[in-house]
Amino acid sequence: MPEETGANSGTLAPAKPTFVSSLANIISGQIACALVALLTEVTYARFLGPALRGLISLCLMSVGFGTLIGGLGGEGSIVFWSSRKNHADSFWLPAVVLWGMLGALLASALWVLAYWGLRLPFLRGISPASAGLVLANLPAAILFSYAMALLTGAEEFRMRSGIALLRQVVGFLGYLLFLLFAGRSAEAALWGYLIGLLTAGLAVIVLERRKLRGFWRIGAASHNLKPTLLYGLRGHVGNLATFFTYRLDVFVVNYFLPTAQLGFYALGVVISESLWQIPQAAASALFPRTARTQERDAQEASRFTCFVLRQVLLIACFCGLLLAALSPFAIPLIFGARFKSSVSVLLWILPGTIALSLGKVACSDLAGRGKNGYSSVFALICFAITIGLDWFLIPRMGILGAALASSVAYFVDAVLILTALRYELRVTWKDLLVPTAEEFVSYRSAWNRVTASVRSSIPRKTELPAGLFSLRGE
Repeated sequence: MPEETGANSGTLAPAKPTFVSSLANIISGQIACALVALLTEVTYARFLGPALRGLISLCLMSVGFGTLIGGLGGEGSIVFWSSRKNHADSFWLPAVVLWGMLGALLASALWVLAYWGLRLPFLRGISPASAGLVLANLPAAILFSYAMALLTGAEEFRMRSGIALLRQVVGFLGYLLFLLFAGRSAEAALWGYLIGLLTAGLAVIVLERRKLRGFWRIGAASHNLKPTLLYGLRGHVGNLATFFTYRLDVFVVNYFLPTAQLGFYALGVVISESLWQIPQAAASALFPRTARTQERDAQEASRFTCFVLRQVLLIACFCGLLLAALSPFAIPLIFGARFKSSVSVLLWILPGTIALSLGKVACSDLAGRGKNGYSSVFALICFAITIGLDWFLIPRMGILGAALASSVAYFVDAVLILTALRYELRVTWKDLLVPTAEEFVSYRSAWNRVTASVRSSIPRKTELPAGLFSLRGE
């Protein structure tokens, strides 16, 4: 892997973590979070069943949509500005915090209008108690997303992984607590989710309190209100469109089909998206690295991005094939035989999930170059594709139609983003996606080292005395 070297190695500026160390910290945290998430999904499936699992998915998707609206793209602004150390945190942070507070009010008002005012049919099945918990989760989710963006921009990935794990663990324990005392309901899961978000968000505030000093001094950063908002909004429309490309099917399935079908569909989608663990980790580490290196050495930054994409493609394809082979046996065994329908959902959506693994990394690099407008345009195109395919396929094919629609939209989105990245980097498709001969040699060497290590760890057979088997007529 290419080495990261600083252009000003002789300066006294604090050394940034290497991409490999950042990636390792993110992946280790994501693996721990994935294990807790798996445990949570198993308890959803075993204790609550498909119908309540579908309602939980619908409520959490509503929280996710509200968080995107209320965040106003502030997460991207935080990562972009905090990764550029030529500006103090007080230069931009108060402005972003103000936009986040106003956005939280906007998201809360829209949810009240959608559920209690308009009574949208896409939200059918959500009880007033669950709707109230969705409302409470909105500001907490925005706080958490801003906190994680702050740690990402500062490249404090070890702390970021710890905070993400804290949210998962506290959320799971809170869910179990409410499940024990309040019974089997979607509200128990939403209470746990809320407690996890608040605990993690407040933990970041305590740990990063020095950086957050003076975040309320809006006057000191008044001239940055417009720049921070504009940077966030450039990608915000795309984020909203991307969210609907990923999640519109949940609302449409709930509109056309019973909630139990939504439960089957949601589980298949969640399992397929487990493939995004490593690509998402690579994207999180690449965004701040590109933002701070591309102006200094654009050619090296481009080579490094191509290298990362090639490795992500191989890993995603290998993991996708493995998941496709194991899921017909593993899903019924782990989640219960009644979730067997989730296997077909997984297999239909898997090709698009693999393709979008590359799109996530490419999109992160473009954002680090200040080119997040691409993702907005492409996301709107794919949003239109998703709408058309969902309304055409779901009434005819059910949850498999939703999976096929998402897979097609994911694939188109990935192709468009990769085309834009290829144009910006001025590289060939081969440079972008095809591993080099030297990389294949490295893969073979690494495989040989692993197999040799495994063989050496296996005890050898006990050697017997030389003459013990000498009676063979010789």
